[in-house]
Amino acid sequence: MSKEFSNYQISEYLTKIATAYEIKNKDRFRIMAYQNAAETILNYPEDLYDLWQKDPKNLDYIPHIGPSILKKIDYLLKTGKYYPSLKKIFADIHPTVFTFEKINGIGPLIAHKLTQTLKFSRNSLKALDQLIAYCQKGKIRNIPSFGEKSEESILNNTLSFLGRQKRLPYKQAKMLADKIISYLQFRFPKTKFIPLGSLRRHSDTVGDIDIAAASNKAPEIINYFLKYPDIVQIIARGKNKASLRLLHDIHIDLMVKPDSSFGALLQHFTGSRAHNILLRRHALKLGYSLSEYGIKEIKTDILHKFKDEKKFYAFLNLKFIPPQERVGGVELEKYKVLSQDKK
Repeated sequence: MSKEFSNYQISEYLTKIATAYEIKNKDRFRIMAYQNAAETILNYPEDLYDLWQKDPKNLDYIPHIGPSILKKIDYLLKTGKYYPSLKKIFADIHPTVFTFEKINGIGPLIAHKLTQTLKFSRNSLKALDQLIAYCQKGKIRNIPSFGEKSEESILNNTLSFLGRQKRLPYKQAKMLADKIISYLQFRFPKTKFIPLGSLRRHSDTVGDIDIAAASNKAPEIINYFLKYPDIVQIIARGKNKASLRLLHDIHIDLMVKPDSSFGALLQHFTGSRAHNILLRRHALKLGYSLSEYGIKEIKTDILHKFKDEKKFYAFLNLKFIPPQERVGGVELEKYKVLSQDKK
């Protein structure tokens, strides 16, 4: 019997396959194919299960979903189970690996090595508590190729992750972001504050809440941000960036950049990952590399900065692509500037 699956669950399924393939040292392009498909599905504007119910062939037209990936998705939606051939792939991988790899700084190989070396519960929450305990007891540093710094990093990132496991519904995340932005603009009324990531793309659910500010007054804005009510923990504090945790374990990041490069920052951190991959490939064909600082000419190393995203995309011969459409599909073709548009 099949059950209804959300885009998030299907994306998680493909991410697990990519993780297993990486641990088993499979072909890199194969791994990337599953990662790109997972990212596309996570940010896809329509419900895949609904499309599949109407006609399974509808999934043929979704970017990055080739025949092999499509076969595995179709089997999942039909039976509610993983594709049979995956049993061997997952056989000796501890289920906690798929939780650990979500922690910043812990990739599939490190997660696998941890679970192969130390004993962990199959329950993800208990396993996270065990990982913290192992760090606090100095057990991680004794594993070959780890050390004290790695242990400290794993401890801090795991504690941080525990405050970020839940994804907020879009409306709830937007209300909170609006509240924080109102707080900031009360003190800095002329500063532009814009939410980033999945919140700006209007995704159904949002993890961390990221906010960007266009200003030359980074220290003052950061200091005021860190006085926000309901702070449980200041996770990180720098000249241009700060991270904090609020009540109910909600993680907030604030980045402050000068107005001259704000457009590049917005584009870079709005995503999605699949969209940014397509955009980087497009830029390379034109002889450019992209970053949060701007667009660099590869031959001359000259960096072009942009105050807004419209000029950023125009530099790449593209019209402005709305955040909601940055899914890593056909948006570059859709918004390509034609010769007559350049007049």
